[in-house]
Amino acid sequence: MDTFEHMTHRWFIRWWATICFFVGLGAVFVAYSAPNKPIDADVEVKVPGLVCPSCAIGIKNYLKKEINVKDIAFDVKKEIVFIDFVQVKDRVHYLKPDKIVSLVKKAGYEVKSIKYLHNNIPNRYNKP
Repeated sequence: MDTFEHMTHRWFIRWWATICFFVGLGAVFVAYSAPNKPIDADVEVKVPGLVCPSCAIGIKNYLKKEINVKDIAFDVKKEIVFIDFVQVKDRVHYLKPDKIVSLVKKAGYEVKSIKYLHNNIPNRYNKP
C-alpha cells in the first residue's frame, strides 16, 4: 500500500467511525426521549436514583420474573415504575408491597413509596 492509499484508508475509517458514533448517539437520544408505551398500571412505585432507561432494565428483569406481573413501564424523569398486574375475572393479582420492595432492592435501588392506582385499594401513597 502506498502512502496515498494508506492515508485514504485511514481517512475512511475515521469518517466511518464518526458517522457511527453520531448515529449511535442519536439513537440513544431518541430512545431516552421517547415516551414509554402507556399501560394500564395498577401500582406506581417511586424509586429514587432511577434516572435512565439503562437503570430501569435491572428493575424490569427482576419484576418480570414474577408470574403476577403483566407489564412494566418507567418514567425516568419522575423516577417512577408503573406495574400492571395480571387480572383474572375482574380481580387484580397484586404483589405484596414487601415483595415489590425486595425485588427493587435486589436490583440495587430503594423504594420511597408505593401508590395503588385502582379503586379497590385507597389511592394514596403508602410507605413500603
